Amino acid sequence: MAEGAEFRIDKRLARSAFERAADRYEEAAALQQEVEGRLLERLDLVRLEPRRILDLGAGTGRGSHALLQRYRGAQVVALDIALRMLQHTRRRGRWLRRPLCACGDAERLPFAAGAFDLVYSNLMLQWCTDLDVAFAELRRVLAPGGLLLFTTFGPDTLHELRGAWSEVDGHTHVNAFLDMHDIGDA
Repeated sequence: MAEGAEFRIDKRLARSAFERAADRYEEAAALQQEVEGRLLERLDLVRLEPRRILDLGAGTGRGSHALLQRYRGAQVVALDIALRMLQHTRRRGRWLRRPLCACGDAERLPFAAGAFDLVYSNLMLQWCTDLDVAFAELRRVLAPGGLLLFTTFGPDTLHELRGAWSEVDGHTHVNAFLDMHDIGDA
């Protein structure tokens, strides 16, 4: 790509990479785990007793299981684009307290309108190719009064690596990520 060209995510390649990494993902996910802990702490500030929760981009299920523990009466659905990640999610919990697992894409959610009281997503939205479509889907599956709680990377993420690559060949090799100010309130 030329300088200034838009960085595009190839979901097939991303899915394949996550499928290959699933068995070792936890070993390399220190940043994801730290951000996840902070996101879960945010739930302490919210008065919400969700009955149905979607963990969007659930990965190996750490967040899904934390949500099951926090909201003992809730049904948690773990959705990820990589089936092997969901296999780890299923192995994590006790038989009666496992999340339901669904393999799918955030831009084409396989759920009915108003299906969830809480949509929780940790460091996944940067993998979407069209955030407008993804947010429209999230709005569609949220019940009236529901909550979307998410984290994602911003424009300063990996800026050193972007700068280094621009010195090498001037092509775009690293996602610039969106600024939350550009997204606004969903």
